[in-house]
Amino acid sequence: MTRYFSLLFFLLFTGTVVAQINAPDLQCVRNDTLFWELPVNTCGAFNSYEIFFSPTAGGPFNSLTNITNPTATFFFHNNPAGETFFYYMVTNANCPGEPQLTSITLNNESPERSPIDFVSVNNGLVEIQWTPSTSPEVTNYIIYRTSPIGALPIDTVDASLTQYLDLTSTPGGQSESYFVLAMDACGNTSVFDLPHFTVFLETTVDACDRSIQLDWNRYRNWPQGIQEQEIWISTNNAPFELLTSLSATDSTYTFEDTNDGNFYCFYIAAIAEGTAVISNSNTRCLTLNIVEPVRDFFLENVSVTDNNEVEFTWTWNDDAEVANVAFEEGENSGALSILGSYDPGNNLNIQTSRIVPEANPTQGKRFYRLIATDDCDSTVNSNIVPSIFLMGTPLANQSNQLDWTPLDRLETIVEDYDLYRIVDGAASYMATVDPTVNQYIDAGIDITNPDESNICYYVVANARVTSPAGEEISITSQSNTTCVEQFSDIIVPNAFVPEGVNKEFRPRLVFGTEVDYEMLIFDRWGKQIFVSTTPSQGWTGRDGFFYYPAGVYTYIIRITQTNGRMVEKKGVVALLR
Repeated sequence: MTRYFSLLFFLLFTGTVVAQINAPDLQCVRNDTLFWELPVNTCGAFNSYEIFFSPTAGGPFNSLTNITNPTATFFFHNNPAGETFFYYMVTNANCPGEPQLTSITLNNESPERSPIDFVSVNNGLVEIQWTPSTSPEVTNYIIYRTSPIGALPIDTVDASLTQYLDLTSTPGGQSESYFVLAMDACGNTSVFDLPHFTVFLETTVDACDRSIQLDWNRYRNWPQGIQEQEIWISTNNAPFELLTSLSATDSTYTFEDTNDGNFYCFYIAAIAEGTAVISNSNTRCLTLNIVEPVRDFFLENVSVTDNNEVEFTWTWNDDAEVANVAFEEGENSGALSILGSYDPGNNLNIQTSRIVPEANPTQGKRFYRLIATDDCDSTVNSNIVPSIFLMGTPLANQSNQLDWTPLDRLETIVEDYDLYRIVDGAASYMATVDPTVNQYIDAGIDITNPDESNICYYVVANARVTSPAGEEISITSQSNTTCVEQFSDIIVPNAFVPEGVNKEFRPRLVFGTEVDYEMLIFDRWGKQIFVSTTPSQGWTGRDGFFYYPAGVYTYIIRITQTNGRMVEKKGVVALLR
């Protein structure tokens, strides 16, 4: 406590200030020894310094001693019991009528504590603020920071200061903790109070969950505790804004509203209960690098190539991080199996096409789907798209009937079908039919042209597809290529004259092509006497130098066409000589 006379000066009737008797400047008490600085008095002769003491701050105070040495600056008060005493001093001088001033009142205890208000991170350094000690003898404050080997003093500041910026702190790498001790001129310090810890924020990116995990230690040792905590965020160097408020007990938060490549900064603000005191954590910044998922995955089209391979065309986000794309095929949409897969690499396009030779579009109508797997093993399925299956049937009147399955996929409008025929490897447009028609008869076959004995066809659907984004896309979906072989006919002569004009028995094939040919000749007793496997090799009526006699012989001619159809003809032929 401090005790002063209320009378500090006197005014004379002339308006001037009278002299006064200054007390010693009582500095501190250490080991029951009082220390002071000498006063300056010029009003009269020095008599003594008088010390008063009391066991209580409010008195009453009694005289402890008079010190007659004007240069004395300390006094030892024998206190073997270690009692608490309060002291003040006055100067006794021969200055009649002049006011006698008292020193401050000190006790023999250590200085009172200087409680920390907060420690907070400011521009990457720790700022400390404290409440001044109530002890009047305090001359300095010692700042301590904890380390692996204990609390170490890092600086001493004047008692007039209550804030300090630690220029050597590293709050971005750890939670820093501090003590502030009040110190008097004797080197006495206040006792250590509870340390205050900065909030240390750490961030962890989960590339597959596409989130940022925030973890921190809660602010420690506010006497009143934490009222709430706030998370502040800056995106791409924009000003910080409040992201969310959390309870006093939270120490983790998951930020999920992320975008790959964004630059994010976060810090935590702890707010003391019942006050406006705020402590900020370190600021943690990062450029987000997450696995971009497959989005807007849409199988636009499935079309069969001229080689009866299937080409898939699809769209997706070109920043997706895709590890694998699998192709599925099935006879119906509910039973699909994987045909194959490939790694698209890092160079994705919004629209991608790929031909899959493992597909089987010639076996019937097929359904197709894509499965994309990203770098986190998450899969996304595309929509299911059918192919067009074309079938051809030869008719007896030298025409071909074509039938195909419709392009009956969702969100699709078929405008029409274009039909093409392939003769001798060259494709040509044949006809366009209404989208409701799925059959066509090609009656324009030239029976005199051997190349038209086996004509190939394909059909192309012209359609409009609506994507999930609502965009209308024009597509052309081609069917498989199917070939139609006309029926072969065998024209056989009923007689031949080896020594005449028609010297051998050889049938003539009309239309169609063959892969196997066989002609057998039998005598009248049923014995096979000749065989030919080539249409150009006929029977000459002899076997080496042996000439078969004139008469009637039986033949069997068999042809297997390229489509597997067998044509057989039996009869008799007359050998004339």
